[in-house]
Amino acid sequence: MIQKKRQWPAVLVICMGAFLSLTACSQLSEKPAEPALSPASKAVQDSEESTAETQADLPTAKMSPQTMYQILLAEMLVQKGKNSAAFGVLYPVAMETRDPKLAERVFQLSMSTYDLTAIKESAKLWRDVSPDEAVAWKASYLMSVRKGNIEEGIDFWKRYQALSKNTLEQDLIAASIRVPQTAPAEYGLPFLSAVHQLYPEDPAGIYGLGSAAETYGDYKTAIQYLEQAASLYQSQVEKEDEAYVAAKVYREINRLLANAYLKSNQVALGLKRLKDYVDEYDDDWLMQERYARLEVKAGFYQQAEKRYLRIIKNEPKAYTSKLSVALLRLERDDFARAEQLLKDLKEVPQYRSTALYYLGVSAQEQNHLKQAKAYYELIQSQDYLVDAKLHIAEIDFSTIGLKQTIQNLDAVKASSPDDQIKLYRGKAVFYNLAGQKEKAIEEYNQALAVDKNQVELYLMQAMLFYDLEQYDRYEANLQQALSINPNDVDVLNALGYFYAEQKRKLDQATELLDKALSLAPDRYYILDSRGWLAYQKGQYEQAESYLKRALDIQLDDEVLIHLIHTQWRLNKKSAATRLWKKYHSKFPDNQRLQRILLDLSS
Repeated sequence: MIQKKRQWPAVLVICMGAFLSLTACSQLSEKPAEPALSPASKAVQDSEESTAETQADLPTAKMSPQTMYQILLAEMLVQKGKNSAAFGVLYPVAMETRDPKLAERVFQLSMSTYDLTAIKESAKLWRDVSPDEAVAWKASYLMSVRKGNIEEGIDFWKRYQALSKNTLEQDLIAASIRVPQTAPAEYGLPFLSAVHQLYPEDPAGIYGLGSAAETYGDYKTAIQYLEQAASLYQSQVEKEDEAYVAAKVYREINRLLANAYLKSNQVALGLKRLKDYVDEYDDDWLMQERYARLEVKAGFYQQAEKRYLRIIKNEPKAYTSKLSVALLRLERDDFARAEQLLKDLKEVPQYRSTALYYLGVSAQEQNHLKQAKAYYELIQSQDYLVDAKLHIAEIDFSTIGLKQTIQNLDAVKASSPDDQIKLYRGKAVFYNLAGQKEKAIEEYNQALAVDKNQVELYLMQAMLFYDLEQYDRYEANLQQALSINPNDVDVLNALGYFYAEQKRKLDQATELLDKALSLAPDRYYILDSRGWLAYQKGQYEQAESYLKRALDIQLDDEVLIHLIHTQWRLNKKSAATRLWKKYHSKFPDNQRLQRILLDLSS
């Protein structure tokens, strides 16, 4: 069947590292902080510090009074927070004197300006006057990668590595963190791949390439290299008595793999691949939380909730897990227990808007519209403001009508592309409810003009084409969506079911639905689609098997219709009749179901 399901807006958190930081930093982590041991990057921190706030040692050469004045002036500007002006004063002095300490200080100041030209030139000066200073070569290789000069970057990397006091493992892992902070994927990944080729057997190089690919969102590459690294580091952990760094890296690898499998929609494979790790490291709470996300994506809600509750029991401040449990309970209409958790979260400042929003959702689902609107109107922060306004519009729509609803939404200020898309999508929904499907289609066009790579928009617009029987446009939308994300299970299902329903391209339908089922084996509507495809191909026993599995997961009227049809074809008319008698009263508005036995008998 073509699934039209309720969706919860994702709680998105963005965490940015400092640009071109020369001190080792930790991997990105969720906001707010979740229970976790320190990631691998903390185990490989560099010994040196390089910050613009720390004043350098006095110059080594004798300085003229004018030069000393300029140095003092620059430091006074630093104290006032005017680092760019300080750099402008001190750089010419360093160029003239060629003093190593001044060159280092100029580089420190350039870092705080975020001026790429200043950083490049000051790094060149520093390495020219201090060719044995490792950090100067570190800055140089990063800047070269930033500009796409891969070969030059590798040359600078080799000079840096020859001078570095760190272990190779430390430098490789640090590079995997800093390069994605500095350079785009088109330069960063080729550079790290070239670094890996310098040390093809080194586990840290393999891990570093996989880690960077995960940061860049190249999940196929990430999984390939992280899986290799996991095996190598697991062997180290098992062989060494005190493999502290290896254990940290091994833990980080599995966390990154969980995210990569989730983001690439390979949840079934991810659950299988990571099961042994989560069973063995049952106190790795961050990994337990990520594994629970995979379970949610796969539809294993009870297992996920059990895992989240265990995290909360052991880490009371695991607020993200507490929110996840609340959402799972909302999904199952367990409103009272969901609201208990949300009211607790409402008192946590960074979760207040999120909790108010979902308290509004809970009240609205229960048709407590006045209470729902009151919750939505308490939201002031931008993260949920547009969502709240859309829900208020939904509540008021039947009273104020389409025109006023659209005017109200047009008055909402969208501060980001995501919010703009939400508003376009919301207006499309209201136009559709009012029967103005072409205008709804146009609103989706406006949303796609903001971001042409949002698969969900193509899918939602495709449903309008389907309703208008514009099947060529429906098919084109879904094919476009699959060109963006070939693993989107809902798009795979929608196109596969469409072909099955039309009794054409049945081999392609089989390929699409089998792929969807491999990615989401327990989604009832995909099982229904696969069952109906088998029916259309005359494979009635196979169809019955799929449809029974679907009905066991979800009592759905469309699944019921398909199963009754199939059993009738198998000459199991008594079973089909019993099935109809047992469930038809639960769907009184479905006329196809109410008269199905009459139609089949005629």
